[in-house]
Amino acid sequence: MGTTCYVSTAYFDEDDPFADFVVHEAAYIFHNWKRKRIGLPHTRYREWLLEIDFSKREQFAYACEAYSSPADRRRLHAEYAAHWVPTAEERIDREALIDTLAEAIAARNGWKRILKRCAPPSRIPRPQRSWISKTSRVG
Repeated sequence: MGTTCYVSTAYFDEDDPFADFVVHEAAYIFHNWKRKRIGLPHTRYREWLLEIDFSKREQFAYACEAYSSPADRRRLHAEYAAHWVPTAEERIDREALIDTLAEAIAARNGWKRILKRCAPPSRIPRPQRSWISKTSRVG
């Protein structure tokens, strides 16, 4: 049960200074792999390696790709926002991606901010049955 990935030499000919296909594709692993598959504890509500909202998976991948650049992130954020945000990608909200990166750059641990911005809405836990039965009694 193994996975083999190959990187083409064309990967290194990219003009976009923020393009990092390895990081982009690795981001997919985080929201496509189940915790159980790699031996991590899992529950009904915590089954994926990282909880990424389905509609924000591209935003997550692009944010990880841009944030992984080791250079001066504040300076590069302005350049990224002005010139390199994907335009042909319809599955992302460009403004949300730019805002996510800005928040990540301003934070001490930007990776956690990216994850938080791309997480699904919080689940509201169901009330416990014992609580419902006690409050619904008449008389």
